Amino acid sequence: MFTKIKAKRFKFLGARLIKTGIAVYVAAFICHWAGLPAAFAVITAIVTLEPTAAASIRKGIKRFPATLIGAALAVTAVSIFGHNAAAYAIAAVFTIYACNLLHLEVGTLVATLTAVAMIPVTEGAYFLSFVERAGTTTIGLAVSAMVNFSILHPRFSELISAKNTRIIDEITTVLEKRTEELCQDKPASKSTRQRFQQLQKNIDRAMDLVYYQREEWKYHRYSAKYIDYFTYENRRLEALERIVYHINSLFMLREVDDTFHYGEKELCVRGFQSIITVLNHPEHHIPKEHHELVSEVDHHFWHIQETHPDMISYRYHHQFSKEIIVFYVILSIHDRLEDMEQLHQRHQKKHSLPS
Repeated sequence: MFTKIKAKRFKFLGARLIKTGIAVYVAAFICHWAGLPAAFAVITAIVTLEPTAAASIRKGIKRFPATLIGAALAVTAVSIFGHNAAAYAIAAVFTIYACNLLHLEVGTLVATLTAVAMIPVTEGAYFLSFVERAGTTTIGLAVSAMVNFSILHPRFSELISAKNTRIIDEITTVLEKRTEELCQDKPASKSTRQRFQQLQKNIDRAMDLVYYQREEWKYHRYSAKYIDYFTYENRRLEALERIVYHINSLFMLREVDDTFHYGEKELCVRGFQSIITVLNHPEHHIPKEHHELVSEVDHHFWHIQETHPDMISYRYHHQFSKEIIVFYVILSIHDRLEDMEQLHQRHQKKHSLPS
């Protein structure tokens, strides 16, 4: 119980949360020291803190002019319409339009927030109000970028590794469920499809982490050991992505043909179970029994095509039978498993890891 509480607490106190707190404190402190209202700086610091320093700097370059546009339009709207609903609508609409027109889309949110938040506090001296609000918003932008750049450099390899482990668990679940459905001559159920869709989303999120880590390399140095670890986990993720791509073919089958007899179904079950075993092995070790099973699947795969040549004709409905597709998926996933086994062996040899 204590371990679970501690894990949740650690998750809550993540690096990004800590950096957000620091950025808010620093932005508010600077504004109070300069005698400026801190609200705009604090709001900006919160909404502009990006996952990586690279993103903060790159987007900050576009957010700064977008913020000036929003402040200028807010002042203009108040001077024409006063403090009423029309001023809010005009400021918001024209700020969004201007940001899109000038290709400053990443700054649209901050600029619009600045515009609408300025309206109720803008009185009389419009130019001074513009300078003050633009200044405090700029402080928030600068502080969030500097905090993100200098504090708690993100290390995404560990997160990618954890994602890979979770993806393997999800692949196992999806394969088991889909194999059972195929052997019962059933189409993919709604729950199985939902699990597969979630699996695809997790692959995409893991790929986002890879992108973030590569972005960080532009601004921070990492050890050769860490870079090699990242490369290993990245290539493992790429292999898992290809496996998921092949599994997608199983969801294109509504039901298996009547020609998919008991022996073929039994071979299908053994093939996917062996794949699951290799996937879940810490080193993705492929035993001799798996190679023998794959040879049996390969032999049966080519035997079906030789004895049923009409299945690979150029007519739309008879290019491949459904049982051929199932065996093709098994063989294709096996190729990826070999890649993962060799990848681990090279990584293990390079770092002299214990077996």
